[in-house]
Amino acid sequence: MKALSYISLLLTLVIILMIQACGSGGTSDTAGSLTISTPSSTDNKDGSFNVSVTVTYTPPVGKTAQGVVVTTTATDQFGNTQSKDATLTSGSNSVIYSYRVQQNVGTSVSLTIVSHIGGMTAGVSVVIPAITPLGASAVQFKSTDAPGTVLNTSISGGIAPYTLVSVSSTAISVTLTGASLNVMNTTTGVTTANATIIVSDANGSLLSVPVGYFTP
Repeated sequence: MKALSYISLLLTLVIILMIQACGSGGTSDTAGSLTISTPSSTDNKDGSFNVSVTVTYTPPVGKTAQGVVVTTTATDQFGNTQSKDATLTSGSNSVIYSYRVQQNVGTSVSLTIVSHIGGMTAGVSVVIPAITPLGASAVQFKSTDAPGTVLNTSISGGIAPYTLVSVSSTAISVTLTGASLNVMNTTTGVTTANATIIVSDANGSLLSVPVGYFTP
């Protein structure tokens, strides 16, 4: 009987300690609520975006968020993932996550961000716009254009700044100022000829601009 009483007393003490532990400090990672804010996106103007979200954990009444670890993972449609952990501190039950996402040329990037604490999850998604492909109109001189005539075309798309890479003919003179491509012919005549101007952008993409002119 004494042994039974001792075991009963021991079990009672264990239960009391468990109840006290649940009622003060610390949290369960399967209780409370978890929310994630609408993503904010910032264009870095270099072919990438910064995407930020705020994840908030609300613990059950009488408990704190301190020490709870929140794991948040960002995954794009190509299967690329970025995962980060954060431990909530005293006085705060929110954490800000920021992800750097590279843009694609011609194809937008869909990003899914999911946070979880134990069995609780919260998720949002955001679309990063595509980089518009480089483009420019062809330059075409007329046979009646005198030497020294200047025509121009504007570079669009890509990531500025733009760089003049090469010119395939000495019969034309080319300068690039900002997005303005200025082409001067140095000859005139009746025989058609063609040249190609190559321009690159800060992302390494190349653009070929055709030029038509006339030679004697």
